[in-house]
Amino acid sequence: MDWYESLQAIMTPSFTSLMVSAGIGLIIGLEREFNTHDQPTHVGGIRTFVLVAIMGNVADWVSKYTTPTVLLVMTAGFLLLISIAYGVQTQKGKLGLTTPVALLLTFILGIANAEGRMQESLAIVVLMTTVLSLKEQLHGFIRQITEEELFAFIKFIVLALLILPMLPKTPFGPDGLLTPRDLGYVVVLVLSFSFSGYLLLKFGNPEKGILLTAIMGGFFSSTLIAWVFSSKSRERKDLALAYGSGIVLASSIMFIRVMVWVSIFALPVAKQLFLPLLMMLLVSLVPAWKVFKKPSNTSEATPLSPGNPLDIKNAILFVLLYVGITWLMSASRQWMSQTMTYLTGAVAGIADIDAITISTAKWAAASPVETHEAATIVLLAVMSNSLFKFLVSVLNGARDIRKTVGLGYGLILAVGAGWLLFWLL
Repeated sequence: MDWYESLQAIMTPSFTSLMVSAGIGLIIGLEREFNTHDQPTHVGGIRTFVLVAIMGNVADWVSKYTTPTVLLVMTAGFLLLISIAYGVQTQKGKLGLTTPVALLLTFILGIANAEGRMQESLAIVVLMTTVLSLKEQLHGFIRQITEEELFAFIKFIVLALLILPMLPKTPFGPDGLLTPRDLGYVVVLVLSFSFSGYLLLKFGNPEKGILLTAIMGGFFSSTLIAWVFSSKSRERKDLALAYGSGIVLASSIMFIRVMVWVSIFALPVAKQLFLPLLMMLLVSLVPAWKVFKKPSNTSEATPLSPGNPLDIKNAILFVLLYVGITWLMSASRQWMSQTMTYLTGAVAGIADIDAITISTAKWAAASPVETHEAATIVLLAVMSNSLFKFLVSVLNGARDIRKTVGLGYGLILAVGAGWLLFWLL
């Protein structure tokens, strides 16, 4: 173990931060060297970025043992050096600021590592290298967007990064379950999926992109996906099959979530629910399978607009629906007696399938004799949630979407009803 102790003695926090700084400089330098190797007058490459990161780390380290003035002087000197280099570049007709800014950030990351902020530094490096390496893709994207799409993106950033953090967290409404911040998150989520779906329609394969968005959205809220996709189906009626399949596909993630939660909190209940949830999951894939089986023929695609890039009105309507469900849940808890547990579970499943699943599983874990009743409550909640999303899709979507969601949710509800009859008989 002598070698291990020697290694531990060498790997002091200062030495570790120095090595991490060198690694950060190497990563950024590799990217800059690769993308500017054809420019003989480029400002910095691998060696430059590694040295800059080390210089920032050493500057902070020295200032701690001498005076903070050292760090200020070295930072000012480095800024002056970058300014001179940029001035020389502009005289040669090169006006880009990307590499000088990357050098400055690398110097600052070296300082941050010396201050013990290595995790944050590594996260910033990932963002930096991603942005730097996507130069052509980002420029190509900018050349294709319209003025309406640009302003939509700006409005989304303002809502998500400026307005949302300023919303208060003061609870209001029934049982204090609502807060302005939570409602703001709901709006941002609706707009996120709406905007991502718009981009997939414009730049990617529409049908496959819709299904991919549905899978990702299912991890957040399959009800939200039902609302967004049904609204979009009115704008792109030629994609009603894909939107309907996406709505049902997002619900397939719900069955997986329910199984995971029940397994964590009450394994006996999970054993009873395994087969019905598995069968519901399999039949929910039928509409998506029909989309994948359908031959792709983009040459005959209808040249329609992808729709509204940022449908704020639709997001507000969903928030009103969310508030209404919350009021319904509060009323059901007050008006329904304790003996009406099955009906309560069905109503609760409309609003939040995760909440009713976890609470029921915990209740079953505390009372093992109630395993069968708990499984029945969870299955009823899943069915009521599926029925609610079917109604949302039919009432909010285009006429052409009804056949697809009817097939998917019809199979899901048929499986659930079959298992309930089997348990009761």
